Amino acid sequence: MNAIVALHGIGTVVAFILMLLVYRAKPSEQQKILFAGTVFTFLDVSGYFFELQGQSLEAIRLAVKIEYVGTAMGLLSFLYFTCLYSNHLHGRVIRGIKAFYAVNNIFILSLIFTMEYHPLYYKSVGYTVEDGIHLLVFEPGIFYRWWTVSVTVMGLLIALIMVQSVFEHRGEKRPELLFILIASVIPIVMWMLRITGVFGHYDSYPFSMLIAECFLVFVMYRYRLFDAVKLAKDRVLDDIKEGILVADELGTLIYVNKEADTIFPDIDWKDREMVDERVFHFMDTHADGFIIEERFYEWQQSEIYDDKKRRAGVLYRITDTTDNYLYTKQLIELKEEAERANEAKSSFLARMSHEIRTPINAILGMNEMILRETDLGSVREYATNIYSASKVLLSIINDILDLSKIESSKMELMEADYNMGNLLLDIENMISLRAEEKNLNFKIVTDATMPKLLYGDEKRIKQCIVNLLTNSVKYTKEGSVTMQMDYVKNDDDTINLWVSVSDTGIGIKEDDLYLLFDPFTRLDMKKNKTIEGTGLGLSITKRLLEMMGGNLTVESIYGKGSTFSFVVPQKVAGEEPLGDYKKSADDVALPDAQERRAYVAPNAKILAVDDTRVNITVVKGLLKRLKVQFDSALSGQECLDKVKANRYDIILLDHMMPEMDGIETLHNMQQMEEYIQNKPVVIALTANAIVGAREEYLREGFVDYLSKPIDSVQLEEMIHKYLPEELVEYI
Repeated sequence: MNAIVALHGIGTVVAFILMLLVYRAKPSEQQKILFAGTVFTFLDVSGYFFELQGQSLEAIRLAVKIEYVGTAMGLLSFLYFTCLYSNHLHGRVIRGIKAFYAVNNIFILSLIFTMEYHPLYYKSVGYTVEDGIHLLVFEPGIFYRWWTVSVTVMGLLIALIMVQSVFEHRGEKRPELLFILIASVIPIVMWMLRITGVFGHYDSYPFSMLIAECFLVFVMYRYRLFDAVKLAKDRVLDDIKEGILVADELGTLIYVNKEADTIFPDIDWKDREMVDERVFHFMDTHADGFIIEERFYEWQQSEIYDDKKRRAGVLYRITDTTDNYLYTKQLIELKEEAERANEAKSSFLARMSHEIRTPINAILGMNEMILRETDLGSVREYATNIYSASKVLLSIINDILDLSKIESSKMELMEADYNMGNLLLDIENMISLRAEEKNLNFKIVTDATMPKLLYGDEKRIKQCIVNLLTNSVKYTKEGSVTMQMDYVKNDDDTINLWVSVSDTGIGIKEDDLYLLFDPFTRLDMKKNKTIEGTGLGLSITKRLLEMMGGNLTVESIYGKGSTFSFVVPQKVAGEEPLGDYKKSADDVALPDAQERRAYVAPNAKILAVDDTRVNITVVKGLLKRLKVQFDSALSGQECLDKVKANRYDIILLDHMMPEMDGIETLHNMQQMEEYIQNKPVVIALTANAIVGAREEYLREGFVDYLSKPIDSVQLEEMIHKYLPEELVEYI
């Protein structure tokens, strides 16, 4: 056999061996491309080997087609490999070049595979025999010349890319780059020798590609080209500050990194039972994390899938989150401590409010006795001043109580149908007198088309508006205070109620606006030191509105005035428009006025129970004009003794009493035969004004509830409500 044929036969075997060697390398992107290059080199060399032995033109044409598949796609693989290894991946020019040659080489292959039918690549094809070997003889077509140019340019590009890469890393010890450069230069040199006719009809290019591939495979094994990828992965897994455990699809542990070994120092990883019980089971029973040697760890589990989406195993990642755990624990402890402090504060405020309301009850009650029984002008003036001061003090106590309810989340909304006309008239009556005392022009502007009947917490809506108006009147020396009310319809069932309060007062400095809603904070104290108040009104208003789903905004110009406005959603309870709110309110108020007829009940027997003697005196004084038969007791036990000895229609029973409180007294009373026979109405009388108090007393067996300070009108109405009709005489 001719030596050239024998050489190419050996080259074919070598190309096949190279292909197997690369196939067995560690999987990576470079390995895949280089493997493709060895496959195409094998086709190139074997195709030319068959061409050299072709016995007919048809056989030679078939061999040429196989050869060209190897040449065209092998060059493309070489280009992709050099770009990938030298990190020339993301440039727009490189991407364009790779795309161009992919299209170009596939186009050339299409011409080669159809060479029998056109003269575009070969104008004519034949073969000659030289020294016993068959060589292709052809007349080049236009696209053969194009192919020659494009391959030359591609080879130069590959060589230039590697030259640039060598220069970029010239200060580093990277000998593999030099070998890859040599591998890229050999084919282009042999190609240039071929197209210049140095080798005659012999095509030296396939063998040059084989030599280039030999260099690349040598580099792969000599410098562990693809083991670096595996080593990098292993190094990352070992050095990462997370414990890594890998189990196969059967649950058998197959990998443990150094950090996991540090986390579990006592584990023998070869002992399957120990691993299952002390690691996997331990983690499963501590899903939220676990503590080992004062370190807190959290863990995550994820499935591992192969390239074909088949489940291959499970990955466990164990992370040391001690710092975050301790920080979170500290935050929780601080939060709980703050909540306890806030609860203690709220409890203290509520208790103090209760304790203060009790003497205020005595002050207001005794003061009302003075106003009822004296005609002396000076005495009435003193009593009126006492009344006003007591009301201010009561207002402060109520604000403190409201704040404590809100902060302890015990404030509840009491929603019901209400008449907007009544609400507006009440507000006008409460504010107009204060405005007149300061010679301020006060007016209420409403939209007559807004719904007259709404559903919501009328008391809290009124409280918010009154707080804003009181604030405006308080800080306005001259000019006006204007309240505007409008609405925006959301749907047939709800509206957004809009309320705005504007004044011509002192205004607020821009720098102070952020403090405006802080409790117990008053702004511009030097200028406002003579103005009374605690700084709670706006804070309470803002929080109440937020509870109702609304929001409060403020606009102010220092020295010229302020505008407070809020929007709060309300349900529509009726279709009738408001119209003139004064007439609308009068229509509803008339029946109540008729019900409040004066009466006396000389045959009614009422027992008041309170451990404070002055409170007994107050109740007795407030009931004096009803001419009832009044009796009293200063303790729970005395109350029980009185019920045994006497029959009563109504018992006013205080809650907070020593030894036996009001609830215990009621429960003991309910066991007595005398109580069961007579069934007197027992009403809780207490300074406890916290939310839910009335419901609590009703659950304990009280018929109703009155809070201190006692309102004389409410007291008379409640007595009237529960007295049998035959005991009431209207006057």
